[in-house]
Amino acid sequence: MEHNHSSHTHDHTSAEEITALLKYMAHHNAHHADELLETVSSLPDNAAVLIKEAVELLNKSTEKINQAIKESEG
Repeated sequence: MEHNHSSHTHDHTSAEEITALLKYMAHHNAHHADELLETVSSLPDNAAVLIKEAVELLNKSTEKINQAIKESEG
């Protein structure tokens, strides 16, 4: 199965728009991490461990996004 992405740039995207998007994504990720953790008690042990590990990774990526926001604002 072939999967294509059209390649295009958004030269008109301002730094403020990018920062707003990054802030939205960080908040969005944090919300989903919380939702995932709510499911853990309903899962078999191994699945719960995997979800906890996935949330840790999601939180680490959110931290990186927050660092990028600070760098772009500073």
